[in-house]
Amino acid sequence: MLREVVMGNERILVVEDEDHLSRLLTDLLEFKGYPNVQIANNGYEGIEKYKENRPTIVFMDLEMPVMNGYDSSREIKKYDPGANIVLITANPGSPFARKTLEEGYASQVIPKPFRFDELLEAIEKSSAPTSPPH
Repeated sequence: MLREVVMGNERILVVEDEDHLSRLLTDLLEFKGYPNVQIANNGYEGIEKYKENRPTIVFMDLEMPVMNGYDSSREIKKYDPGANIVLITANPGSPFARKTLEEGYASQVIPKPFRFDELLEAIEKSSAPTSPPH
């Protein structure tokens, strides 16, 4: 029961230009106990929503109109170096995806099509308490 309360406090931002996919993700996340899910339709909107809400985790598409996931992730990290961004892309091996990871703008890449449990694992990692250094 305690885990459900903790889960409900997570703030999740889905930055995805495919409306059907972002709606599906929102519905699934809400069904799994994450009611605080917001959607941004492009990278620029993602930056604005990040600044407004400071989500716990951002699921960022890489290839989008207006502003791509690399540029958006970079700007979010400038604003908040501790931001937790996970790329979701159909091209996980692309130079763009590698660059986003190598430069530290995203913590991991989840390839499309993905399994929903991959997203849940990423959320759990982001909300797990960190142990103090020894």
